[in-house]
Amino acid sequence: MKFTSITSKIKMLGLLTFLTITLVNCNQPRNETSSFDLGKAKSEIRSRLNLYEEAMAKGDKDALGNMYAKDAEIFHDGKANTIGRENITKVFEGWARDSVISKFTTTGLWGNEDLLVEQGTGYFGQANGNWKSTGKYLLVWKSVHGEWKIFRDTWFSDPKAEE
Repeated sequence: MKFTSITSKIKMLGLLTFLTITLVNCNQPRNETSSFDLGKAKSEIRSRLNLYEEAMAKGDKDALGNMYAKDAEIFHDGKANTIGRENITKVFEGWARDSVISKFTTTGLWGNEDLLVEQGTGYFGQANGNWKSTGKYLLVWKSVHGEWKIFRDTWFSDPKAEE
């Protein structure tokens, strides 16, 4: 390689120095210490789900609504989304009237101290057994003043069995 000027030599030396430092740093273990504990978060989410299930069984629409962040959104299967805690609470008013119960099982949890994504399975149904929907869900949880609130909510019903 032929350098025609001192400026080119300095630029090339700078580039080589940058690449060397970058490569060396990429191979170094990170010394970052994070106070976030995913195991603790999983336990907190399980507690929140228990509260959700209890509120559903009691028909407590306000407690259910308060599980959601103010800017939450529910993505319904085949219907328009429900946006905002106030509107979500109204949805639960109808569910309370219909004696809907629920049960959820977390199958995966990922995230950090600000947002968690939960994958799970579960069911909704009437306490009298008139109808039941089993399926899978994804929830995005958001930390709001140190408390996990549901930020995005989805439900994917399992296909109906042939009778």
